[in-house]
Amino acid sequence: MATLRNLALISLILCATFARALDVSAKSAIIIDAESGQVLWQKDANTPRYPASTTKIMTAMLLLEHCLPSDWIVGPKGVDKIEPSSMNMRVGEKVSARGMLYALMLRSANDGCVAVAYHISGSVPAFAKLMNQRAKEIGCLNTNFNNPNGLNDKKHTTTAFDLALIAREAMKYEEFRKVVRTQSQPIVRSINHKDLLMKSHNKWLAKDMTADGIKTGYTRDAGKCYVGSATRDGYRLITVILKSEDWQLDHQNMLNWAYKNHARVKVATPGMEVSRVTVENSTPSELPLIVRDEIYQIRRVAPNMAPNVAINLTGELKAPIAEGQELGTVTFSDANGWTKTVPFYAGASTEYDPPLLGTTRGKAGFGILGLALVAGVFGLKTRSRRAKAYAQTARSSIF
Repeated sequence: MATLRNLALISLILCATFARALDVSAKSAIIIDAESGQVLWQKDANTPRYPASTTKIMTAMLLLEHCLPSDWIVGPKGVDKIEPSSMNMRVGEKVSARGMLYALMLRSANDGCVAVAYHISGSVPAFAKLMNQRAKEIGCLNTNFNNPNGLNDKKHTTTAFDLALIAREAMKYEEFRKVVRTQSQPIVRSINHKDLLMKSHNKWLAKDMTADGIKTGYTRDAGKCYVGSATRDGYRLITVILKSEDWQLDHQNMLNWAYKNHARVKVATPGMEVSRVTVENSTPSELPLIVRDEIYQIRRVAPNMAPNVAINLTGELKAPIAEGQELGTVTFSDANGWTKTVPFYAGASTEYDPPLLGTTRGKAGFGILGLALVAGVFGLKTRSRRAKAYAQTARSSIF
């Protein structure tokens, strides 16, 4: 996780070069690839700001991770006093965890968030502690949650970059993805039967057929906030917008810019040879190294640069080696911080071939010919010195 975050931070610096190409009203914003976490563009993405209701992405994810869909969430004491943006929950009222997920992400129910906090952790402070712990596990370093719903609190802040990490993690859950792209959904509840339909506050879902979430947010101090997701050209991008004058325009411009200036490129296919090495005392002496993964990179349309490839052997290569044997890892990377590491395998088998007496074969990756030449020269010098010493000894004995 630390490596991923470090590479992402490198991307933040490099992406600043392209910031002039995209103008948004938001004080902080970022675009990342949902699959890899690669940062495509950012604006002041590491400055702590109020997240408003985008906080609920974390609350919803913890609901998924700690509850079964059929679990009943019970309204705690005081839940009916929480305003604004409420599902009008009653004290003692029961709502299924599945129904509550829709209430949080569509209706943006602040009271529902408090009910979830009590159900999972027993109190709001304890739940906030859990939120912060989960955020750190994801890789967030500039986030401090103090409540489950994002209502104004000077100690409740995060960054565009950290929110992107949280959204990316949440979007790994199929049920979460299903909920955040839904525009309306009826729920089952035990008391308030007049308020069953949860309608999404995310108006962008109806405007863009490629949109698949995620969450709006607004308070006077936070301004207009949005964490969005869209899938075009076969890959998903996540956007985060904080303190914006017009989040819909910002989001639209960010997506259009990103998809226009980037493409998803296949850089590896199963069975592709990534390197060839020499194995000591082996027949055949050369061994192809292959990957089994299909790897894609989100790459700027221009310049079209191939990724760097770095091979890391887990140990010394010695025959015999079986075809398909895992031998190490290969890392694909580029100058913008994108990276992908996968195992590599022997593309063929080798048999042990005992060396001839007095001969030694080179080891993989060490310039075999060069070592042989050095060894030969050293051997000649050694034999020459020994010959001179013998001659001197012989002369001393004779005379």
